Amino acid sequence: MRAVSGHQTAKPVERDPAMKRWLVTIAIILLPASLAVADGDGPTRKMTAAETAAYESTRKAVWDALPSTLADYTASYGGFDSTALLPEGMPSDRMHRMSFSVKYTLTAEAGQKQAVAALMKRTQGSQAQQDKLAALRAKNEELKKARSKTRDRNEKERIRAELKAVQAEENRLVAEIASANQAWATAGGGIPAMQEIGKILPAKELTVRLQFNQDIRIHGQAKPYSLPGFPMAFDQNDGCVDFGSYCITVLLGPFEKGKQVSGSTEYNLRNTPLGVPTKPRGLALVVGGPKDKPEAVRNLLQNTDLEKLKALLP
Repeated sequence: MRAVSGHQTAKPVERDPAMKRWLVTIAIILLPASLAVADGDGPTRKMTAAETAAYESTRKAVWDALPSTLADYTASYGGFDSTALLPEGMPSDRMHRMSFSVKYTLTAEAGQKQAVAALMKRTQGSQAQQDKLAALRAKNEELKKARSKTRDRNEKERIRAELKAVQAEENRLVAEIASANQAWATAGGGIPAMQEIGKILPAKELTVRLQFNQDIRIHGQAKPYSLPGFPMAFDQNDGCVDFGSYCITVLLGPFEKGKQVSGSTEYNLRNTPLGVPTKPRGLALVVGGPKDKPEAVRNLLQNTDLEKLKALLP
């Protein structure tokens, strides 16, 4: 018999069955992520001359196809300075995934300037009041010139009386606008005014993203977007990369509609062996911006040279 020591062996802790199921679920969720990280951290190699040439050609074409820097915006780019490395075991007939992006950000100076201008316009009265005030001031100048030209005393008196009436109407209208502004400010109109101004200001941020040689998922809320010459185009207000944004996705290349995955439709890119993994087989272009500025997103797409991107494909 085994001798018994003075210390008792601790009894194994019995885990609750629900706890076991929870731990197994967490392990299943985390395992793919850990495998993906391990795969991404694997050994790499430098590109061959042919691979580098194809990669540089793609990078240059993307750069040329993107909209130039927008007025009052700064641009920050991603993917253009990445190291030219490939996974060590990548064969020549596989597709190398490549990503490029640019983010346009409205400068603080431009935003402030336009906000102040919009606020000043708001305090100048309604458009009808501004038009009437402009007409009164023009009439005022016209009467002053007429009074200076005439030498007829009676005519001068008549003009003076009319001028006085015009000036009185102008003063009354100015006072009316000032009174409305005072009442608006007292009632806390500043917050709604800034919200109103925000609607007419340019988009604070706009983005363009390009993903080459990879499958793409399109959110279930996306709808077909009419873009002549590009049948696989979608726009959506939900499920964009940037939360709370509106985006348009254009697929170029031999994409095939696949299965439903977590509320999205997967579009699988068919591989075309080209002898070099860095040659584009297909790409997804995603243009995005604020939900309340869809026209800015459409304009950005319009300024992107899709034909130049299309020319990259076999």
